Amino acid sequence: TLSAGDAITIFNSSTSDIVITEGTSVTMYLAGSSTTGDRTLAQKGVATVLCVGTDTFTILGGGLS
Repeated sequence: TLSAGDAITIFNSSTSDIVITEGTSVTMYLAGSSTTGDRTLAQKGVATVLCVGTDTFTILGGGLS
């Protein structure tokens, strides 16, 4: 369980894209927008998921779409 202010950084060291899944009962916003949902992290990309409230997160990073 994460609390507001907690963050997780993900580095994709694989040779293919990975999907970061929003999950059930969770809202994950793409930073700087109101877009929600699963995100794709390119190979060698870095993303940070920041908890901003109960079951609410924002995600940002390089190689993120």
